Amino acid sequence: MGETRKLNGRYRLLNPLGTGSVRLAFDEREHRDVAVRELRVPPELRDAALSEARRATGLRHAYVVRVLDVLVEDGVPWLVMEFVSGASLEQTVRAHRPLPVPQAARIGVCLLGALTAAHEAGIVHGRVDPGNVLLTTTGRAMLTGFGFPSLSMLPSADLWSLAATLHFAVEGRPPGQVPARGADPFRSLLRAMLHPAGPPPMEVVRETLDRLAVDRPLDAVVAASGPLPPAEVAAIGLAVIDRLAAWGEFHGGIQPGNVLIDFSGRARLTPLLRSGTLPAYTAPEGAPTQAADLWSLGATLFTAVEGRPPAPGAPLTRAGALAPVLFRLLSGDPVERPTLDELRRDLLAIVAERA
Repeated sequence: MGETRKLNGRYRLLNPLGTGSVRLAFDEREHRDVAVRELRVPPELRDAALSEARRATGLRHAYVVRVLDVLVEDGVPWLVMEFVSGASLEQTVRAHRPLPVPQAARIGVCLLGALTAAHEAGIVHGRVDPGNVLLTTTGRAMLTGFGFPSLSMLPSADLWSLAATLHFAVEGRPPGQVPARGADPFRSLLRAMLHPAGPPPMEVVRETLDRLAVDRPLDAVVAASGPLPPAEVAAIGLAVIDRLAAWGEFHGGIQPGNVLIDFSGRARLTPLLRSGTLPAYTAPEGAPTQAADLWSLGATLFTAVEGRPPAPGAPLTRAGALAPVLFRLLSGDPVERPTLDELRRDLLAIVAERA
C-alpha cells in the first residue's frame, strides 16, 4: 500500500499506528488527521456490517472515538475514525505496570459513560478490551472499536468486558477463571461484574466507580495518616449509619475498605458487592442482622481511632469519649448493642464536643 494512495479521493494513507491494522491518514477535504481501518468481514456479512458501521457514525460522546465515515474502495469496506493521540491501555500496562485503583476507576468512569451512551443509542460495542481503550495525554480514557459487527451481543456482554478490561488495568492480566482476590471495593466490584449471575445494577456500578475515582478507602487513609481523632471517627460513624438506615436491610460488608472518604473528610459506605466481610470485622454470632452490622461498624471505628483492628483484650488508648460507644458496639451479646437511634445520639454528642 503506497504512501500516496488515497481512499475515496480524499483520505491520504500515511504510516501504520502501533502494531495493529490501523493507519494514520490525512483528510484533505477537512484538513485533519484521521485513523482508517479496513473492515474485514466475510462477504456474506458485509452488507450488515456496513449498515452497523454507518449507524455508529451517529454516536457522539466525549469518551467515544468517533466513526467519521464509512466507505467502500475497490470492493473493500473501510472505517474512517477520529484520530486520538495516546497509548492503549494494553500498551501502557505492559510497558510499565498495573495502574493504581483511583486511575483505573477514572478509566472505568469514562468507559461506562461511553457504553451507556452507546447502549441508549441501541449500539453494542462487542469488543471492549485493553487494546481498544486509548489513554490520552490529557488524562481521558476513550473507547475505540465502534463500527465493527457486534455479533448480536447483548449490552450485558459489554459490561462483562468492561470489568475484564479494568481487571487487566489493576492486575496486569485478564481475569481468567480466578478474578483478583481482595476485599477492597474496586476488586469486589470487578468480581460482582464478572459473576455468572450478571452484573450489579448500573447505578451501583456507576456510583462505586465515581467514588473510587476521587475518594480513598478508610483503611488507606489510616495507613497513610495514622489513627484519626475520636470526633472525626464519630462523624464517619454517623455517615455509615445514615446509609444503613436508608437501606433498611442487612449490609454484611462493613469494614474500613468499604468506607470511602472524600477530599473534605466525609464518609460514604459502598454497597455490598458479593465480597463478604473480613474475619476481623465479622460479628461473633455470624448472623445476617442489623446488630451484626453494628458490630462490624464498631470494629471499623475501632480501627480508625486506634490504627489496628480489634482483638480480644485489645486496649483503647486513643478513643477518648468514643470508648464507651465502642465497648457497646463490640459486645458479644447482640442485645447489648445500641440501636441505630441510640448510636446516632451518642455519636452526635461526640461530634458536638469538637465543635
